[in-house]
Amino acid sequence: MIKNFSALTPSKVIVLENLADIVPELAALKGIQQPVEYHSEGDAFTHTCLAVKSLPQDIDERVQWAVLLHDIGKATTTKFVDGRWRSHGHDIAGAKIIPQILHRLGKQSISEDVCWLVRHHHFALSWGLGTSGQLTAKHHRFCAQPLFPLLVEVVRADAAGSQGTSEKGKIVEHILEQLQHTK
Repeated sequence: MIKNFSALTPSKVIVLENLADIVPELAALKGIQQPVEYHSEGDAFTHTCLAVKSLPQDIDERVQWAVLLHDIGKATTTKFVDGRWRSHGHDIAGAKIIPQILHRLGKQSISEDVCWLVRHHHFALSWGLGTSGQLTAKHHRFCAQPLFPLLVEVVRADAAGSQGTSEKGKIVEHILEQLQHTK
């Protein structure tokens, strides 16, 4: 069992045998079903593992923790509705429990940023732009947030951990292209 949680990184959490002792909220994702068309890789835990594994070693610690915890809310929000698994509000539910998780692990100094990243990790889908829509002034203001570059990395990892037909990664790249053209 790891005693020094300040040295704990998400990649170490994934391989720990005593996962439930360290982050039981993450272990609760085992067996949480997801829509096969977007997540053919399996349950929410498998998706999380793949997303974490996609991260480069030198990525910002806040991104690491946000990717590890981005779907933590699915354990309490996932329901089978209209013939499909749905996790409406999992981003909000996850952001609410992250402070207690990170405090327990001695990571309270990054808690606020990680919460923001998790709370907004579906921004690209929620905007309804697809891969051809145009950014509004409101979108531009959101993209000017100081944490936006880190959020892009969280979304890229989330997309990399998804084996299905989600356009999330393509949508984020479309948004970034539009931002480049407006500079």
